[in-house]
Amino acid sequence: MKKQNISKKILFWYDNNKRSLPWRKITSQKNKNYYTLVSEFMLQQTQVNTVIPYFENFIKEIPNLKRLSSISDQKLMKRWEGLGYYSRARNLKKTAKKILSNFNGNLPSTKDDLKSLPGIGEYTSSAIMAIAFNKPIIPLDGNVERVLKRVLYLKTKYEISKENLFKQKSFFGTSKRSSDYAQALMEIGALICKPISPLCYKCPLKKNCISLKKNDFNIKSKKKSNKIKYFEAKIYNNKNKYLLIKNDKFNFLKNLLIFPMNEVKKEKFQSFVGRRLNIKMSNMDMKIFINKKNKINKIKKYFGKNYKPYEIGFISKSKKRLKLNGQIEW
Repeated sequence: MKKQNISKKILFWYDNNKRSLPWRKITSQKNKNYYTLVSEFMLQQTQVNTVIPYFENFIKEIPNLKRLSSISDQKLMKRWEGLGYYSRARNLKKTAKKILSNFNGNLPSTKDDLKSLPGIGEYTSSAIMAIAFNKPIIPLDGNVERVLKRVLYLKTKYEISKENLFKQKSFFGTSKRSSDYAQALMEIGALICKPISPLCYKCPLKKNCISLKKNDFNIKSKKKSNKIKYFEAKIYNNKNKYLLIKNDKFNFLKNLLIFPMNEVKKEKFQSFVGRRLNIKMSNMDMKIFINKKNKINKIKKYFGKNYKPYEIGFISKSKKRLKLNGQIEW
């Protein structure tokens, strides 16, 4: 089948089945660029349904690059609270500042310029170029990769490598409606070609799909083994007051408030007796020992002469939540 016919079939399906997403609303080109930028940052490591309400609230309070560049970190993090991966929010603000200072307030439309912005790599630059600027590019996100692997029945280690997938995506061809076409392929992966129990009977590519002919839908992917890191969290309290500090030490939860923590070696961690937490993150597994045997009057001795607490919180008797100066609930 000609690639032109493939794109027509996919776009016909998309026009009749696409989801109504807030960043797809018909608006000015300037707003489209901003909406695409914000949504692509939010969609990194986060599912669409989770992002929708956060995006809508974010746009209401932070409607443009100028507002984004000047908003306080505290307000920005409040708008991002619950999405996780807070480095995305910090990079988004840095990107807004750089666009205003280096690109005259206009989102750049070339890959090199986009990749010069904080938090934008190969995939995000491709997505912005395709969706915002209608460039004939097919971004390879997880959904599009899955469609490609199944349609072409790619199984071996080399076949599923990024290098080969980048070559094989030429199967899809291009379209003058590049923005819609890129989103259509993502949409097929999200709604039809699901990781488990794909809805093949609804798929516009069912006649082209080798996996369907072979009745084999298992997807092979490269397994990433997360690093395991060990931490000791020191809990200081005095009459239901808890010490929190601004995190400028670790890359996770950067510049947010955390309990004082130290990274420790595995051997020391295993020697601890008491409560432990296991937290899985995208790039590491955190094992945290909760050390409650710390008195507030020993803080200076532990942190040194120059240490100053960032904020003190307390337990609300009514809601049983940790509050910071009566403003932020934890």
